[in-house]
Amino acid sequence: MDKASITAKNKRFTALAWILAILVLAVAIPLNLIIERLNVNFDMTPNSLYTLTETTRDYLDELDAKNITVDVYFLTKMEELESDLECLALYRTLLAYDEHECFNLIDFDPDTDPETLRKINPDGIYNLAEGDFLFVCNDTVKRLPGTMMYTYKLDENENIIGAEFRAENYFTGYIKSVVDGIVPTVYFLQGHNEVPLSQMTKLCANLGNYNYGAKELNLMTDSAIPADCCILVIASPREDLTDVEYKKILNYAQNGGHISVLMSPDESATIYRNLEMLLSNYCIGMNYDRVEETDANRHSHRDTYAMMCDIIQANAETGEDLTAALLPNVNDVVTYMPYSRSFFTVYGSNYGKLKADTLIRTQATAKSVPFGGKPLDPQTVEGQPQVLSMYVIDTEHKDSKLIVFGSSDIITDAGTANAYFINPLQLFLTSVTWMYDSDLDMNILDKARSYDSLNVSSSGEASGLIALFVGFPILVAAVGVVIWLRRKNA
Repeated sequence: MDKASITAKNKRFTALAWILAILVLAVAIPLNLIIERLNVNFDMTPNSLYTLTETTRDYLDELDAKNITVDVYFLTKMEELESDLECLALYRTLLAYDEHECFNLIDFDPDTDPETLRKINPDGIYNLAEGDFLFVCNDTVKRLPGTMMYTYKLDENENIIGAEFRAENYFTGYIKSVVDGIVPTVYFLQGHNEVPLSQMTKLCANLGNYNYGAKELNLMTDSAIPADCCILVIASPREDLTDVEYKKILNYAQNGGHISVLMSPDESATIYRNLEMLLSNYCIGMNYDRVEETDANRHSHRDTYAMMCDIIQANAETGEDLTAALLPNVNDVVTYMPYSRSFFTVYGSNYGKLKADTLIRTQATAKSVPFGGKPLDPQTVEGQPQVLSMYVIDTEHKDSKLIVFGSSDIITDAGTANAYFINPLQLFLTSVTWMYDSDLDMNILDKARSYDSLNVSSSGEASGLIALFVGFPILVAAVGVVIWLRRKNA
């Protein structure tokens, strides 16, 4: 074949290559513009990270058919998520929800739009931050912290190696909660000169921020504990429960109900026979005393009853951990308890079916001094730690939980005004969510998001990887150029 024929052939191949390239561009560019205009996305992730599950789609379709709308306020503008790879799953999920008429997404910047913030939180009940959500339907409102969207897995160097995307289970559960008007309520027993809710306004605000309601309950007039009672709080009664009240509360507990008893010292001669019987069902005994700290370095300079105490690390055998966030290694705030009584363990016949642990206790420098009641043999107890808070789980009765605190001052407005007592208050709030989780679980599994990583153990290994990922492509390109030049000049 002569040189002229080869040259003509090369020109034909070159022309054909250019024509094919132009055709590809002519098809690809308009197709890309059309897809972008139609806002079509394809979820290519292995676990459908950006796609709603059938459970959610069916429920949203049901709400659409009923013309029910849930306003979802998002304290971040959506465009801020679109370009953030870390938030892409959340962005795509919100878009998928927003395709349904029942999901009215209202995104706003709380810094530039304070009017909307005031509208949704006029009384400042909700502790809202950037990235949080507020779900509203009729008169039911629930707050969802933005920090709950992911749980992260870390390696030994605190590097993120994986994450679980949890938003869909929360979103669908919160939608159902506000649509159905589900607000778990903490009831505060009244009728025995207990601390009234009017003296616990800060606590009520905190409960609202955690998506709990708060109401008073008088079992002398009410026939039973209401069905929406998630926790019954008994805060420093000055009279004992009646026999009828005791039976109502015991029935509630034996059907899986949860009880929180905060019992400040009482100087009166009142004997709390029925209350003690209630506690004894959980193998807890209550002392008629007040605990005083004798070490001047471990109490307030003005009050020997405002005592420095120890938050106790959880017992691994119980499988429960209420104190992790309050331990000294993660919390710099020293724990103080106000004017308190003490408790002890009663080893009843059902003790083996209970799970119990101490939460707060003093050092051995504190003493238990008899106070109030009619103890048969009053005596001061010294030289040993005093237990000021403990919990019990009754596995025999649907995991009914009971927690006791030696003072109700930790939840009153007067008591919480003193920064000394912040840790016991936090422990009480933790016990609320531990006893009853206000989040409705829709059984939608978390979706794993993997983080690709490459671990390099030495400089030699690093050089080899650089040669592999940089040098090898360059070598391939060079060989291609050489072959092209040889064919061109052939």
